[in-house]
Formats: sequence, structure tokens, C-alpha cells
Amino acid sequence: MKSLRSALMLSFLLAIPFALGQQPAVEPLAGAAKLPADLAEIVKKQFGPEFTIVAEPPYAKITGATVDHEGGQWQVLLTGDLDGDGVEDAVIVARNKNSVIGADAYSYKVIDAVNDHFGYGNPQVTVDFNANDPIHNLVLLVIHGAGKDGWRATTPKAKFVLINVPFERVHLGRGKVKKVTVDAIRVEETDTVSSLLFWDGKKYRYIPGGGSL
Repeated sequence: MKSLRSALMLSFLLAIPFALGQQPAVEPLAGAAKLPADLAEIVKKQFGPEFTIVAEPPYAKITGATVDHEGGQWQVLLTGDLDGDGVEDAVIVARNKNSVIGADAYSYKVIDAVNDHFGYGNPQVTVDFNANDPIHNLVLLVIHGAGKDGWRATTPKAKFVLINVPFERVHLGRGKVKKVTVDAIRVEETDTVSSLLFWDGKKYRYIPGGGSL
């Protein structure tokens, strides 16, 4: 009888939030990233409100996976020195239906390094190539930092949106460009294809198939 009363009391306590119109706390998915509190505000300020941070693997809702294909943590924010100037830069995984629309208003440049590598990378034309692909319709927001605040500076050195990059995992690797050691963006897919995106001093270039700098 005592155990029955305890069970009824527990059920009553659990029901209180719903009776009051409140939702109980929900633990985040295991693969969801723990984001800096101000990251969404930085993205909104630097790129506009149409960009949404992708805080969990895009394939989670399709496959049920909450981590990347190698079992690691899904990474939303990567920081390093992408342009070799000694100031911290950032790469942020996001989504936007049409990245070119806000380019002038928010002073960022849209780059399709992948299609440019294969001969035609005009973002005005290629921006919709992956629009209907729920796995690969992601973009990489790149901020070249300025001064002591780095990528968090009110006015960064430069901003880019990299579109049509095929990846299901992203991290940074090291390499040399013109004898300068820099961080490069390494993107990977589930079929173990690994590619690089790197800053050549003027734009981001793409090296497919696991190439190295």
C-alpha cells in the first residue's frame, strides 16, 4: 500500500507542470552542440536573421543518429587562424534558403568553391543547387577576425558564406599556403571522402578527395 501511495504521489507531481501549462525540462540530444550563449546573436548581427545555426546533425531526424558518422560530437563552431594573420577566425555551420540575398546588406561574400573548382562557381546561379537536400543544404559561415577580439570583433576583417559544400562532418586541419602555416577547413562525408577548403589570400579554394595543402 505504501508503494502504491508513493507511485500515485510521483504521478501527481509529474503532472503538475502540464496542469499549469508548463513544459518539463528536456535534455538536449547527445549530439547537439553546446553553443556559446551569444553565438546566435553574432550570426544575426554579422550575417542577418535569415541564417539559422545548425545545432545538431542534419541527418539526426532521418536516421535517428545524434552524433556524426564516426561517433564524435557534432561541431557547430570551429576557431583557428584561417588566413594566417595571427588573429582568431571562426567557422559556423548554418542554414539559409538563399545566402546571396543579404550579401550586400551585411557585407559578406558568397563563395561556391566546390563548383568553382569544377569550372563554374557563380553563386547567383548555383545557390539553389542543394536547396532541397535536407542533409547537404548547409552553409559554412566564415569570419576573419580583427584585432584583440578576433572573430567576435564588431567589424571583422572579412566575412564569407561558403555554399554547396558536401559534408556531414567538419573540423580544422593544418597546412601550408605560400610557406605560411594556416588552418584549413576539412569536410568529410559518410563514404570517407575527405576534402579541404583553404584561403589562398584572395578567396576560398576547394581540394577534393582528401588532398593536402
